[in-house]
Amino acid sequence: MSLFWDLMYLFKKTPWDTGLTPPEIVAMLDSGKVPIGRALDLGCGTGTNAITLAQRGFAVTAIDVSRRAIALAKRKARSAELLDRIRFARGDVTLLRRWALGHSIDFAYDIGCFHNLNADARRRYVAALTAVLKPGAFYMLYAFEPQADRAGVALDEIAALFDPAYQLDSMRRGNDDRGRGNDDRGRGSDGSGRGSAWYTLMKRDA
Repeated sequence: MSLFWDLMYLFKKTPWDTGLTPPEIVAMLDSGKVPIGRALDLGCGTGTNAITLAQRGFAVTAIDVSRRAIALAKRKARSAELLDRIRFARGDVTLLRRWALGHSIDFAYDIGCFHNLNADARRRYVAALTAVLKPGAFYMLYAFEPQADRAGVALDEIAALFDPAYQLDSMRRGNDDRGRGNDDRGRGSDGSGRGSAWYTLMKRDA
């Protein structure tokens, strides 16, 4: 799987990578709900969103399976003079204890990584995420909805996987018909008009 993503970045077949942080993430940061602290970027791509968080004072751990994406992300962060605030790691997002201590993360987000995982990996991902988030921390997920011939994530699966450790703060459905993304792993990345949704969840107190 990592070779696939490396080739996508090598041949610039990455329409999701537009260099813009999605307004949903910006609105959450502007809302005051998320304290400045430690953030986790799951499937960070070339680092656009990690850099945005670092510019706002967060210490960011950013993980992606693609070696090439991580190399490009480091280059961008170095140019922005923010490499000291972002820890980029190439690896498996279901093994978060390699990069984050238990209950140390204030805010996490995933823009298009989770819906690419198989069912077993999704369960391991949720368990790993739950282990590193602080009680009361917010997690934002952007994912495609399922189609007959393509994988995705439906609301009932989100509920089954994330209950009872999380409560749903908000959900907003959309339709990806613009043929372009608005962020790393963002909306409309394949121009397919696929349904999609933003989920904002809060980890419950223990």
